[in-house]
Amino acid sequence: LPLYLCTIVTEIFSDIQKAYYLYHINQSVGTLLFCIYYASLFTKPIVKRLVATCFLIYLGYFIYYFTRYPDNFFRFDPIDFVVEGVFITAFSLLYLVDLYRNSSGIEFSQHPHFWIVIGNLLFYSGSAFFMGFASTLAKNNSVLYEQLSYIVYILNLILYSLYIKAFLCRSPVNKSS
Repeated sequence: LPLYLCTIVTEIFSDIQKAYYLYHINQSVGTLLFCIYYASLFTKPIVKRLVATCFLIYLGYFIYYFTRYPDNFFRFDPIDFVVEGVFITAFSLLYLVDLYRNSSGIEFSQHPHFWIVIGNLLFYSGSAFFMGFASTLAKNNSVLYEQLSYIVYILNLILYSLYIKAFLCRSPVNKSS
């Protein structure tokens, strides 16, 4: 919930002021919160350390990139989103494999983390792919960029629909108890 409140405020303010640096700051905070979320889902310490290591890699890249190209911090440059998207997609796949392997007694349709992770997987894999080309596309063919950007809006609708589904799930109960 804090992530989404922060994101909504950032998007409203950034769209009005064209303050892209707020997107980059929000992206880093969001990546940290997602890494904390995914680390809490995994039970194996090695996977938890992997998630923490990935965040440190993201943070190192973020600092390196925006130190090397400081002007990009103040304009549209979705590279931090793309890097986050790769990590979130990988964590989502890892979680789904782990959930499948340990699924005895779990009803997926009522498992909130399942729906959140499915939403993240669909949104971040599709959006990271689009955003990887977005900057170049926006510079070279703004009409096509505007048309294709609806993909991200549709992915957002899917993401938030699945989050709503997750919040409507009852608390998971282990059937073996």
